[in-house]
Amino acid sequence: MSTDNIVHIAVDSFPLSDGTWIDILSALLVPLIAILSAYIAYQQYRINLQRLRHETYERRLSIYRCVQVYLSEILKNSETTETKALKFYSDVAEVGFLFDNSIQNKIDEIYKKSIKMISLSKKLYHEDGSVGLPIGDERDNIAKEEDELLAWHIEQLTEIRALFGKKLGVCYIKEE
Repeated sequence: MSTDNIVHIAVDSFPLSDGTWIDILSALLVPLIAILSAYIAYQQYRINLQRLRHETYERRLSIYRCVQVYLSEILKNSETTETKALKFYSDVAEVGFLFDNSIQNKIDEIYKKSIKMISLSKKLYHEDGSVGLPIGDERDNIAKEEDELLAWHIEQLTEIRALFGKKLGVCYIKEE
């Protein structure tokens, strides 16, 4: 057998067309492009969520500060007024657009309990500061309920820190 015959046999053993390899690679290229496109789209989605969270952080933080200041004033004065409660509720009006329902519900609860505390205070004291009408056990019960509401408002100072900390994406470690 001559060298020409060996080369001729080797050349003849290859397929006549290179199209089979090209067809296989072409078929694999389409799913690969689809997978890469899906991965890029997912990464863009995550980046957009992070950007939105970053862009709304200051507005969310300002709502937390409003709640903190309002509750601190209640702690400082042991009371609140209708004007302060309405201003507080007005200052945090956009909470429903920036947070989920848990924060909205907490703010609604603070506002409602503040109004209840104001109502009880009006039963105990007149506008000029003099003692109100109820006397005896009825007055004691109203005063006790008002004190419980005041204590509840004070407790909210620590609770909102943890609640807002989760929603703002800030780590909050409760001190022991």
